[in-house]
Amino acid sequence: MKLVNKQLILFIIGICGGILLAGLIKSELLSGTELLGENALLQVRYAEIRSKSLFLRLLGQRLGEALLLILLSTTFLGMAAAWFYAFRFGLSLGMLLVTLFAAQGIKGLLLLAAGLLPQMLVYVPVWALLLALAERTCRRLYYLNGYEGLGGLKRMGIHLSAQAGLLLFALAVGCWLEAYVNPYLLRLAVKIF
Repeated sequence: MKLVNKQLILFIIGICGGILLAGLIKSELLSGTELLGENALLQVRYAEIRSKSLFLRLLGQRLGEALLLILLSTTFLGMAAAWFYAFRFGLSLGMLLVTLFAAQGIKGLLLLAAGLLPQMLVYVPVWALLLALAERTCRRLYYLNGYEGLGGLKRMGIHLSAQAGLLLFALAVGCWLEAYVNPYLLRLAVKIF
């Protein structure tokens, strides 16, 4: 639990940093764009979503990023990678919140919620567990003062593979929700506005 708390702190610092950064460069973020303007909302409302190709694209992006984190966790950079991911997720969220609120007010935040559900109900716990797993793996391999021997390393490799496999499967479920369920919810929310 201590590992997740450190990452939670970095995530919150990232959100605050994203809010500050977006506040400083808000005019550059919004200039020349019609972020959630009427034209953009009409495009969302009437867009034809090819869920299968969207699913495959999301799967490649999300699983690629998760696999990179898992691979980095087996190096001495694993803890730094986990901390960077947590901070980056927070920074992105903070900038997105400010940008959408500045562009559309409460309507922007409601559309953000519609755009994030239901997949974030899967992504958030999966990424929290992946970050904790990455930090724990790196800490155990490089920073603990104990020698587990070859048998201990094999057991750890099996546990890491099993846990990572389950988390990657859950991430794939989140990709499926984002590709097949979220477009309909987002379209419904856009019709309301």
